[in-house]
Amino acid sequence: MNNLSIQVAKDGNPVPIIDGFQIHSLYHPEKEGKNIVEKFLQNIEDYNRPLLVLGIGFAYHILPLIDKFDHIWIAENNKELIELAKKQEFLQVVFKKCVFITEELDLTPIYKTPNYEIFYEIVLRSELRFEENFFNRVKQKITLTNKNFIPENNQIRVLVNSPIYGGSFTTAKYIESALKNLKINVRFVDNSSADSLLQKYLSDITKYSNLIDKLTDLLSDSLWNDVLDFQPHIVFFPAQSPFSDSLVTSLKKAEIVTVYWFVEDFRRFSYWQQVCNQFDYFFMIQKGEFEKILQRKCNSVWGWFPMAAENNTHRRVSVSNEDNKLFNADVSFMGAAYPNRINFFKQLILNIDRSVNFKIWGTGWSNQILPQEYIPLNDNRISIEQSNIIYQTTKININLHSAMNDNLFDIYGDFVNPRTFEIAACGGFQLVDDRESIRELFEPDKDIVVFSSLEEAIDKIKYYLTNESLRKKIANAGREKVLKFHTYDYRLKNMLSVILENSPKLIQKINNENQKIQDVLKLCQDNDLETFLNNIEPGLRLSYEKVINEVYKSSGSLKNYEAFLMLLDTFVTGD
Repeated sequence: MNNLSIQVAKDGNPVPIIDGFQIHSLYHPEKEGKNIVEKFLQNIEDYNRPLLVLGIGFAYHILPLIDKFDHIWIAENNKELIELAKKQEFLQVVFKKCVFITEELDLTPIYKTPNYEIFYEIVLRSELRFEENFFNRVKQKITLTNKNFIPENNQIRVLVNSPIYGGSFTTAKYIESALKNLKINVRFVDNSSADSLLQKYLSDITKYSNLIDKLTDLLSDSLWNDVLDFQPHIVFFPAQSPFSDSLVTSLKKAEIVTVYWFVEDFRRFSYWQQVCNQFDYFFMIQKGEFEKILQRKCNSVWGWFPMAAENNTHRRVSVSNEDNKLFNADVSFMGAAYPNRINFFKQLILNIDRSVNFKIWGTGWSNQILPQEYIPLNDNRISIEQSNIIYQTTKININLHSAMNDNLFDIYGDFVNPRTFEIAACGGFQLVDDRESIRELFEPDKDIVVFSSLEEAIDKIKYYLTNESLRKKIANAGREKVLKFHTYDYRLKNMLSVILENSPKLIQKINNENQKIQDVLKLCQDNDLETFLNNIEPGLRLSYEKVINEVYKSSGSLKNYEAFLMLLDTFVTGD
């Protein structure tokens, strides 16, 4: 740490002194700054270009430039000097106008500047003795741009940490599948084996509460072993996936990007308040009020990513005569018996024509004093394969979002349930309760039909049961919309775009890995080795385990590479 002090110059202006060296003139620092700027401006042709200033001092060389450039970046590694400069009233305009680059080298704001890779540079030479290496790193990193190097998907490694059970576990599997479809190198950490232990602990929370934390720590330790082995660039945490605070801290220290997808209602599950600032990226399925709250409370990069359909899972299927006889209906609902749904369907049954073939599928319905004829499978769970058949063979699928009270409709209505996308992906026609978020994703009466009251639902059931061609036209349009814009492949592709756009360190890491391989191949001058490595996915070429396994699978002289590759691994990792 440098010894920092202030000395008053002859003209009365303050001058910082670092380790006994003056950073500006002790006679006329303001005049000296103007002279530096006058010489510098003689070579300026385009003031629309950004300006990089290496060293802040007390900004006498920056103040004359404040009104001339729209974008000024200041590289300064001495935090104490920055804090001292902040206390100077005459320098407030500098902190208001300029973007600072410190030792963390987070250049995200700079990468958003138009034509940022073409910039002017001015250096405070008195700071070179203290910060020359830092200044060089800054210049090197700015010129290593994400425009010059955009990673290919097969160069990226993503580790998906699964929840222990429930719908979020299924979502995690969809995430894994989508990443594989995008040619990302994926490792899936399956925590479902801990389900029986968790259920035991939850059965007597007063007795086992301390063991739940220990189970979380154990799963986090196991995940860390996967991190060490796989060396991911990104670790993806779907909602409810287990992690400890220390694990997330370790991931950040290792400069591994962390992503959390909160696929739940923030009003029902408040743990988002702890999560949203722990991770680099926090994605959610709700808009409106939640967005306003995140603007105030969340320091992470956050964004709206609704649920989706998994196009290999939610799809049109062949239906046997037996299944068609069981599942075929004029009108049906598939889902759990939430209070508002119970109230809604009790009233619907009383008001629709008795000739309408109406069926309810899902858990919790047999205890609701509904006629048995409407509940063919009682409380049996419906598999994904069966739900596909239901959506496909039902003329009108009712899709009513859940609410925790017996009001017919969720009064907030600021997210879209996964069933909306799944019904459409299967080519099913649906009536869904109207909400603003639905209208952002679908066009009512064109690729989906909405209702806002029980009476409207009954009226539209009657209308669309007698208009088969229109019903099929809307169902087909909804399916095309989902397969184009609302699959997990599409969601994950857009999430990765956001991550890469806002993670220059990640881009640099991937580029460095790629460059290491190229450097090694140049040193080796071995065509067989080059061909061999080029046949391995780019994102896994630095994995010693992967490379050695491929060597063992090969034949002939490649087996002679084992000892050489051990040395290569040491060279690349720097161990």
